[in-house]
Amino acid sequence: MLRKARRIAAWLHMLCGLGIVSLCLAWPSIAGGEEPRLSQEVHEQLVAVQELIQNEQHQKALTQLQALAADTSLSPYETALVQQTLGYAHAGLEQYDQAVSAFQQCLAGGALPPDNTQIVRYNLAQMLMSAERYEEGARALETWFADEENPRPQARVFLAQAYIQLKRYIRAEQNIQRAIDETKTFHEAWYQMLIVVQIEQEKFSQAASTLQQLLAQYPQKKTYWQQLSQIYSQEEKHKRAVATLAMAYKLGLLNEREAIQVVQYYLHLGLPYKAADLLMDGLNKKIVQDVDANRELLVTCWLHAREDQRALDVLEQLADRAQTGKIDLRRAEILAQLERWQEVTTTVSEGLRKGGLTNTGKAFMLLGISEYRSGNLDESKAAFTQATSHRASAKQARQWLRLVEQEMAKQE
Repeated sequence: MLRKARRIAAWLHMLCGLGIVSLCLAWPSIAGGEEPRLSQEVHEQLVAVQELIQNEQHQKALTQLQALAADTSLSPYETALVQQTLGYAHAGLEQYDQAVSAFQQCLAGGALPPDNTQIVRYNLAQMLMSAERYEEGARALETWFADEENPRPQARVFLAQAYIQLKRYIRAEQNIQRAIDETKTFHEAWYQMLIVVQIEQEKFSQAASTLQQLLAQYPQKKTYWQQLSQIYSQEEKHKRAVATLAMAYKLGLLNEREAIQVVQYYLHLGLPYKAADLLMDGLNKKIVQDVDANRELLVTCWLHAREDQRALDVLEQLADRAQTGKIDLRRAEILAQLERWQEVTTTVSEGLRKGGLTNTGKAFMLLGISEYRSGNLDESKAAFTQATSHRASAKQARQWLRLVEQEMAKQE
């Protein structure tokens, strides 16, 4: 009910915009100098009913109109005006099908002057749309267009809405584009509709162009940057997609979660330097929280960029505030790859001292190897002996122990 109420409110708003909601109770002239016959009594009753409708007393208006419609002495013109007004009353009560019927009866007699006829045709189209009778609504609008000398662009957008509901996206796009071309005012909602129909037709390049026009007008609207990025991704233009999100970040539009997603996108595309730069900027500007998870992501960025020392520097900062030795162990693994054995020994030892390791055997293995590479066979043997007591590292530790013992035997 709320959804329908909002929809009718939108239609009536558009009706006001086109200047066709007021009841036509004047004495319009018609060709040949004749005038429609409207008695003073009927005129006064319709004016009174119009006031009730404007005051949202639709049920009371409906009751009076139904009594008036039963008067068999009404002229065809008077009957048409009563039916037109009935249509408005039913619309106010969200009785869309009854409003449609009233407008159809109003038109059926052909008693209204051309201008009034066009008004009712448009009203009929609106009620058909509100009743979700989109096929009939589109036909009614096309009939209205055929006899309308200077249709306003808003009416073409209205017709496009009907075609969108009918999934006739080509016709919808034609009408929206024409509406845009016929007005100098920038209507954001029209461009949004145009994007919808372009995407439905998989016209991604055109949709991207439309979004760029929106962004030229509304650069601070994050949604448009995100939509443009999604379209580029759909076209597999991933570098453009991530660059678009990065621009939104530079404009200060992204929150922490979204900024992290851009970092991860850069990593996925093999652009670790860009990932690291954005992440460091986020940390410095406090867009991204300075927590271990984000610092560890920065380590990943530097490792992917083969900037081992930068990764080590970050890990050292993390290790200083860590309560367990997990970070020390990770740092030691990188130092081992660099064959900086003395630092490996110091770092692993610190990690073992802190404790809280999920793989203590691995730590003793790394300590044993670093001591061995440093020529400290006694210390190496002790570390490998410790590693044999851990199931995951026992087999490998025993192999290393044999090697160490052989070396020790040679030196005796």
